[in-house]
Amino acid sequence: MAFCDLFKEFQPIRVDEDIYLRQHEPEKDARPFWEIYSDEENFKYYGGYSKPSVWNEEREIRAEASRVKGFKGKREYSWVVTYQGEVIGQIQLFNFFNHNTCAEVGYFIKRTYWDRGINTKVLKAVCRFGVETMGFKRIEAFAHVDNIGSNRTLQKAGFTKEGLMRKRFMIKDTLGDCNAYSFVRDNLEKITE
Repeated sequence: MAFCDLFKEFQPIRVDEDIYLRQHEPEKDARPFWEIYSDEENFKYYGGYSKPSVWNEEREIRAEASRVKGFKGKREYSWVVTYQGEVIGQIQLFNFFNHNTCAEVGYFIKRTYWDRGINTKVLKAVCRFGVETMGFKRIEAFAHVDNIGSNRTLQKAGFTKEGLMRKRFMIKDTLGDCNAYSFVRDNLEKITE
């Protein structure tokens, strides 16, 4: 299947009986995502983040609609992470390069769902999809050195740490270092349960 054909119809992913990954529904998802974005702790290590000041329905719907536009424009594959039907986060494959054989993955979930292994399960499922369905040979991820949870999640999801990237993330006007990770087809063996 040609890479562009993968964007004709969005493919949701059933991770387990509680976790389901689906396409963004801008009007439905605007409020839950605004609530997640409003908790600064969720984005403590996310470069370029600024807490939304007040609820603005139009702005938030536009923000969610940009994910759907990104899919339609073949620039990203972004899933809403739901747990027992509740919107709790997002994961996306983006920055496709090397003739669409490589991509970057980014993710976040609501703080009240941290330390339950949800991100690890979601990351494994999306990497499997990326390699087996989208044909990626390499998926990259970056985690701020101080973000213990994200570094641990990447390692548990079968990623290989490749090194340190100095001064890569701007967090509150300070450039910080991050760890660089990769997931390649050989890593699929690590995630079979």
